[in-house]
Amino acid sequence: MAATPANRMGGLTVAAHWIEFLRDAAARLGCDLSPDLARLEIDETTLTDSNSRIPLQSEHQLLQRALQDTGDPLFGLHMGEMIRPRFMGELGYAAMSSATLGDAVNLMIPFSRITTEFARLDSRSDNGRLTLTWNTPFEDLPEARHRAEAFFAAAITFGRWITDSDQAPVRVRFRHAAPGRIAEYERVLGCPVAFEEPETAVVLDRTLLDLPLRDADPDVHRVMRTRIQHAMTSYRARDHLLDQVRAEIQRQIPRRPPQLESVAEALELKPWTLRRRLRAENTDFSTLLDAERQEAARDRLLYSEHSVSQIAAELGYSEQSAFNRAFRRWFGCTPVDYRARHR
Repeated sequence: MAATPANRMGGLTVAAHWIEFLRDAAARLGCDLSPDLARLEIDETTLTDSNSRIPLQSEHQLLQRALQDTGDPLFGLHMGEMIRPRFMGELGYAAMSSATLGDAVNLMIPFSRITTEFARLDSRSDNGRLTLTWNTPFEDLPEARHRAEAFFAAAITFGRWITDSDQAPVRVRFRHAAPGRIAEYERVLGCPVAFEEPETAVVLDRTLLDLPLRDADPDVHRVMRTRIQHAMTSYRARDHLLDQVRAEIQRQIPRRPPQLESVAEALELKPWTLRRRLRAENTDFSTLLDAERQEAARDRLLYSEHSVSQIAAELGYSEQSAFNRAFRRWFGCTPVDYRARHR
């Protein structure tokens, strides 16, 4: 017996902000998903919690309802056209505060997995072009094309908005057959569109990646970048102790110097239990703390205007000299030299 979509999706999730995006698009197209959200026990608190995960099975039911009630054969395409930064969570604000479109794209590729586990976004470069491909094990489902169209329409619409430009991709390719009204795809996506292709992808000329963003802000970007890094660590940490420890270290660094005891308490473990379990993973707390401080130091030097002494204090070093020694051990140069070379 073939597995049903619900069985195949078991254990997979989407971010709450994707459900909020779907609800808003459905409402604009004449479908009220409130009764279905209530039936699925998805309330407003859940939707506004940036850490909430919704079962993909529930999202699938909501999408089916939206397709049925709106009667729009291009629902996914029109949903993507309605993108707003808040429907992308922290990723949206981190992307729009980046320096260039290329920086924003580089954020979206690894962090798109947080939005939905329905598909994976991959990239490759060749002949002066960047190709972003959408890969899903659910290609056979009739709803799959709406998700792909929503994703690419949203990405292209958002890219035009943050660059304040009408420049377009080279082309968009879809694996599914054309459902008709190809002119509507070209209106929304702003470029030639091909169907029944070997892959679902958008092709960008690399010159587009140098476009500056109208809301570029290094301080905002640093804060939002840190938040999405925390979100990714928390996402990965659901079933993995090391990532849970990393996530808690990241949370504690801005407030106080993380200690094994404080991290163990947050994870509801005894300190000796945490120490033993880390040893079983061939590591220890000091090694994990050092790695997180290294990444945080690099990120702050590149994406903030804080002085080296401020960064040292933020990372829990009582003296700047101790931070300088640690930094030279990590990167082979001083923090000042590193900032000058890489910014």
